[in-house]
Amino acid sequence: MKIPQGYTIELATADLVPLLAAIEVAAAGIFPPGSIPDHIRSDFTPVDKLHKAVQNSLLWAALDQAGNPVGYAYVRLIDHAALLAQIDVLPDHMRKGIGAALIGLVAGRLRQRKLPALYLTTFTHVPWNAPFYARLGFTALDDADVPQFLKDILEEEKRCGLTNRMGMRLPLAGEGN
Repeated sequence: MKIPQGYTIELATADLVPLLAAIEVAAAGIFPPGSIPDHIRSDFTPVDKLHKAVQNSLLWAALDQAGNPVGYAYVRLIDHAALLAQIDVLPDHMRKGIGAALIGLVAGRLRQRKLPALYLTTFTHVPWNAPFYARLGFTALDDADVPQFLKDILEEEKRCGLTNRMGMRLPLAGEGN
């Protein structure tokens, strides 16, 4: 995946972690009123989880020409599979290919680790979410194909007020990759 001109993507460092919450909150602001619970608009991934991801080389940052973070992707390893736990881009930098480049780079790094697939959860009722991931090669999972760890995550999301969610999968190894 080509990185858009004027940007770089690299493994995040500990000094970037405190700056990522603002990206996550800003990105949540693009969702139409009523499409996500209000409390989600100000929630962000706990800093300790992001620091652990830095230590495990599972957090990538997209940086502008000045070296400021404008997006990031956070991956968790669960049951021998990878979960794209969070991906966000600042609204002013959206629609430039940064999100796609982040996912492409993440998928490539996870392939090197010989992981079989990259999973995520996303909204079914927001017109840009699932179609964006589908363009990048993710497929929607039928209920029977959702692994248990992803079922657990979807249930937890439901308890937090996130509805209209589904699981998606990007094969990384085997299956022709």
